[in-house]
Amino acid sequence: MRTSSRSLLAFLAAVSLIGAPYASASAAAPPPAGDPVVQVVCNACNGLRYQNPGEAAVYLVIDGVRHHVPDEATYFNLWASWDGRRPDGAAIDIGAPLLSGSYLARERETGMVYLVGRTKRWIPNEAVFNQYAFDWARVRDVSRSSLPERGPNIPGR
Repeated sequence: MRTSSRSLLAFLAAVSLIGAPYASASAAAPPPAGDPVVQVVCNACNGLRYQNPGEAAVYLVIDGVRHHVPDEATYFNLWASWDGRRPDGAAIDIGAPLLSGSYLARERETGMVYLVGRTKRWIPNEAVFNQYAFDWARVRDVSRSSLPERGPNIPGR
């Protein structure tokens, strides 16, 4: 089988993954050794956390791509425990890491809740907040003037 045929098969397998909200992110069969690895964008995986077996790195999927959670302090700014991590995210494309020290904030002036890092990204409703399994007890009440500029909203699945 030619390389382009293998890549097409991997892409088609990845596309079928995107349509299944809780399907294994590694459902796309890896190409044979020597072929380039096809990474996928998985919007149906938004909010899921992945930690590949044998690796220390934890990733959060936002905008369909994995973002490395850079350290334990940042992790516990968002979640209360290590529960909920999945082992099967290796096929999802990797984006920029979360900023060390990222946290959850509620604007005192508006009551809007954000994921704060390089920008503040609005979490539009409780359903999306819960899809990310964020911990309500970790949300800090802050003034609008202390937050960075607004980025895109946090997408749900």
